[in-house]
Amino acid sequence: MTRSTARPLSARWTPIALAAALVAAPLGFSTTAHAQAAAAKAPPASVPAAPEPSAPAGTLADPLRFSFNLDVPIAGQENPALPLFFEADHLEGQPDDRMRATGSVRLKQGDLIVRADEVTHTYADNTAKAVGNVRITRRGDFYSGPELTLKLDTLEGEFVNPNYRFARTNAGGHADLVEFLGGNRLRATNATYSSCTPENTADGSPGEPDWVLSTRKVTMDIDANEGRAEGAVIRFLGVPILGAPVLTFPLSDARKSGWLPPSFDIDNKSGFELAEPYYWNIAPNQDATLTPTISTRRGAGLDTEYRYLLRSDSGTLHTYMLPHDDVAGRSRGLVDFKHQGDLNTSGNPTVTNYELRWRRVSDDDYWKDFPRNLPSLTPRLYDSHASIERQLNTRNWGLGNSQTSLYANVQTWQTLRDLSPTADAATQVISPYRREPQLGVHSRSTSETGWAWSMTGEFNRFTNEDTTRISGDRVHAIAKLERPMGDSGIAITPRLTLHAVSYSLDRTLTTGQKEASRFIPTFSIDSSATLERQANYFGQDLIQTLEPRVEYVYTPYRNQSDLPLFDSAPRDFNQYSSFDENAFTGVDRISDANKINLGLTTRLLNPLTGAEALRLGLVQGVLFSTQRITPNNEAPVRQKLSDLLVLGSTTVAPHWTLSGTAQFSAQGHRNERSVIGVRYSPGAWRTISADYRYTRNSSEQVAVGWQWPIFGKKPPVDDSMARQAIAQTTALNFDKPTSGGSGSSCKGTWYSVGRLNYSLRDSRFADTLYGFEYDAGCWIGRIVAERLSVGRDQASTRFMFQLELVGLSRLGSSPLRALRDNIPGYRLLRDDNSVLTAPSTLPNFSDD
Repeated sequence: MTRSTARPLSARWTPIALAAALVAAPLGFSTTAHAQAAAAKAPPASVPAAPEPSAPAGTLADPLRFSFNLDVPIAGQENPALPLFFEADHLEGQPDDRMRATGSVRLKQGDLIVRADEVTHTYADNTAKAVGNVRITRRGDFYSGPELTLKLDTLEGEFVNPNYRFARTNAGGHADLVEFLGGNRLRATNATYSSCTPENTADGSPGEPDWVLSTRKVTMDIDANEGRAEGAVIRFLGVPILGAPVLTFPLSDARKSGWLPPSFDIDNKSGFELAEPYYWNIAPNQDATLTPTISTRRGAGLDTEYRYLLRSDSGTLHTYMLPHDDVAGRSRGLVDFKHQGDLNTSGNPTVTNYELRWRRVSDDDYWKDFPRNLPSLTPRLYDSHASIERQLNTRNWGLGNSQTSLYANVQTWQTLRDLSPTADAATQVISPYRREPQLGVHSRSTSETGWAWSMTGEFNRFTNEDTTRISGDRVHAIAKLERPMGDSGIAITPRLTLHAVSYSLDRTLTTGQKEASRFIPTFSIDSSATLERQANYFGQDLIQTLEPRVEYVYTPYRNQSDLPLFDSAPRDFNQYSSFDENAFTGVDRISDANKINLGLTTRLLNPLTGAEALRLGLVQGVLFSTQRITPNNEAPVRQKLSDLLVLGSTTVAPHWTLSGTAQFSAQGHRNERSVIGVRYSPGAWRTISADYRYTRNSSEQVAVGWQWPIFGKKPPVDDSMARQAIAQTTALNFDKPTSGGSGSSCKGTWYSVGRLNYSLRDSRFADTLYGFEYDAGCWIGRIVAERLSVGRDQASTRFMFQLELVGLSRLGSSPLRALRDNIPGYRLLRDDNSVLTAPSTLPNFSDD
């Protein structure tokens, strides 16, 4: 099942407009034509001295070139036109009869330049005719042809055999005839479009381009913003791969209803699946994509995505329906609805925001059978909620300025369980508690100096789908008071935190009671410093910092073993959580503490850019008394020293990036957990990375990722300046078209891409991704295989094939998201501007 995020086929086929839409702008379908008409009718603003005696009557000749310019107002325009500059070797005739300019004729107005061997203007019908090497440039776009005729009053005429090339896509083509029909309408006959050149055959001899879009006839109405193409066909290596007898498309970035290019997927779960999306432009602020799918193994389904944008609200609804799964023998599907909005009114200083989210799938095995279209990053856990928050005015309650917010939330979960006979109980997902409801108030001071405080009060009703787990109500309050002192170099912050909680449960505790309460204070004082000095390392002038941090925390012990665990869990041990006052998240557990947390970091910085060249750090805690509240009810911690955390990263060596974190047990004198990574990137589209991850008694993995050229020419230059240079070269050699993409021939480069995750503990590959990319200059081919583990003994294998026609569109099943997510430093072989797409978002709401 393939979820389409593309936009209308009409928008992706915008290049069908070919020369017509883009030639129309400089040739009569803009104010330029009016200026040309006025200039043709008006006498020269200035004429050189008397002509040479040898010149015939009615002829103005200048051996250096005849030139003049005019400032002519445009009819119906409040602002005058740009001045029109006219140059020619010879100019003869009368302005009120017939004028003929010959010899390297050049017209320029603003960014429009027209060149021709000869231009003739007839006064009676106000017709301009340019013949001989007619060339037009505007904003990097280029046009050429043997003959152009245009009636300047009615904007009727024709451009014979024009060639064209567009700067945005570095692509173009040819048409037998472009007819200007007046009133911002035109027609192109036998038009083509491609980013390849006639020289892109294997032996370098002239031939057909590798890919070409051809149409029998294209008609456009610019006022109606609509075009119509007849007999549109895309041919790749001479083989038709996509076509439409008749299609319509917008002439701008506006959205338009229509069919999108089909896509397909191949995997071991669904077999071959074909999807044909239809884009429905419902209204300026609403649209939908309806995608019928057919799978060789599972049958027919429908994927839909509806989007809307209102004045104060927006949202999306994504659904997938498979009425009958031939493999599972039942209906399957998902629903993912999201709505965001606010209830703010003009002149009301309060801010009220709300959000609705509903995510559900049909069954417990859905995450295994459809792993590439899940509505959550956690494939077996789906959150649904309805929340609202109201921020009140800033007030002064005698403790300085403050900001207060009221909030309410209802949250439920869908947990997918592994029901296979070989399922391991240790891998089952524990369903989180539902909040039905959550009501709270939070207030904090907003003053940046003096005392700072915050208060939170909250009520929760906790329930769980597992009826064997305890449920009930909880009310808690947290108050903090602190006094930041010092400056940017040295900072000291004493803090007092009060935790109060009360429970009313549905079942009795081990104490025989249904109600319980707890009050725990915490005192801490956090101090840090930042010291700097000039240094020279590795032949570079750098700034070295020394950043010590010391935090003392005292929390008295309170017995909490009988209290439920609704939302508390042990914190991950890292550089930041080591300085948290509480070793647990949530409210149900507050760890006792009488300790000092010590940290020391040193960094090397570039004094000009501030870039970090190296970082080294140490973090460790010193306990003054036994810690009795420990994760997972483990034995009390009696050793004086906590685990030691060592971390570092560096980019000192050119093209290399090294990083690592290790956690060492002070008691067992052993490595408890470590992550080490290295990455080598000597240039664009060249990157290799390796990571080693180890957790004692849990996992040990090695991952390698890469994108690297393995055969062919050097990688293409991805630089806007280079693209401009190519455009300028094309302008100077208009009759010698360049190739697409990088400006070289379509003899391409092979790239290898992939990422391999190997479990040393299980002696097997976990998730893997590998494939090849071929950059032919004017087209790119991608073949990628992906294997995702969906259980200890199951995996989903997917094959992706994509053909990217540079300057037009991407066809097939896209592996780009998988490549970006899995390969550190992966880069597209072409930027997204090389593919024409419609807007990816709805327009802003307007009262107009």
